[in-house]
Amino acid sequence: MKTNDKDFEITDTVEVAPEIGDDIGQNRFKLDSAKRNFRTRVFSTLVLLVLLLGFIGSGAAYNSLLKNGVPHAELASYFSIALTAGLTGLCVFEMNKTLGFKKWYYQLIIIVAAVFVYLYPVNKDLTNFSFYIHINMDKWLESWQMPIIITCYFLVLMVISIIEKSIDWKNTLINFGMTMLIVFALKGFSIVSLTLTSSSDQTARFSFNTILWIWVMIILSDSFQYIGGMRFGKTKLCPNISPKKTWEGALIGLSIAAIFGIVYVMIFRSVGILENFMPLKEVMIALRGKSVALEVIIYILLALIFPIIGLFGDLLFSWVKRRVNVKDYSNLIPGHGGALDRMDSILFSLFILFIFVWVTSFI
Repeated sequence: MKTNDKDFEITDTVEVAPEIGDDIGQNRFKLDSAKRNFRTRVFSTLVLLVLLLGFIGSGAAYNSLLKNGVPHAELASYFSIALTAGLTGLCVFEMNKTLGFKKWYYQLIIIVAAVFVYLYPVNKDLTNFSFYIHINMDKWLESWQMPIIITCYFLVLMVISIIEKSIDWKNTLINFGMTMLIVFALKGFSIVSLTLTSSSDQTARFSFNTILWIWVMIILSDSFQYIGGMRFGKTKLCPNISPKKTWEGALIGLSIAAIFGIVYVMIFRSVGILENFMPLKEVMIALRGKSVALEVIIYILLALIFPIIGLFGDLLFSWVKRRVNVKDYSNLIPGHGGALDRMDSILFSLFILFIFVWVTSFI
């Protein structure tokens, strides 16, 4: 492991080192190192937001172009799928490297397998978009296929850990669990962004705005947890997992994110011209048919819960790093670390979102 920051490649993990001037209980914005790090984080965040808008926008473009009958509208969905498959590979690459699966041929095998799991449909109703529409899933897709594929993926990891004696079997189990979380989170992203209704008008089933709603809540929560912790933090939240997180910062970030989330969905469900873009559109309209109060309550609960889910995801991914004694998954993004360092909260949130839409598809 390299120790000089200048020698790092973007794929290197960064070892844990003592922080200078990082005491909880003081205003850390007064420290020059904290100010420099904050400026770097802000610049990187602005760049990431631009990329994020393009990423989410591909799903919105697909739905809009298709609804308006634009020729070859499905190309937008192919673009979204290709981006998401690439992001899946990058995230799995960082997780592999962190947990000891570093050799290029191990990486290649595991990444190809992970992307295959991402692309393989879970059921017909949740993959009613793009090329999936044209491959006659009703004739061959069965519910037992995905568990078999996941089992094969697990066996591949186990075989690699047996061959490569340096890989701890516990790290193999962690790698399996975390990569499945990553894969199904990003599968959930594609399903929610792209899936169409079964009706002939081919409108968005869940609305791409669902992703935007959750992602902005996570960004606000993470950002204000950081700012609130830097300015007011005194009580450590999980010192053994994430030493810089404080209860004060967490409460500030979670509160701001939840307030935004509630106001956001209430605007979209209450303003007529925006109703087609309300988050989780099909699910919530079905709930409204049973009880308007139930719809509102579920929206409020989701706005309260998703920032907490994001915080838990942050701590989960941090726990993996602390277990192998690294600070960041890579140094790909200045001031933030790797893709997983930046996306830990949203990945866990998207994973829970996938479970939510998968379960509601049977109701």
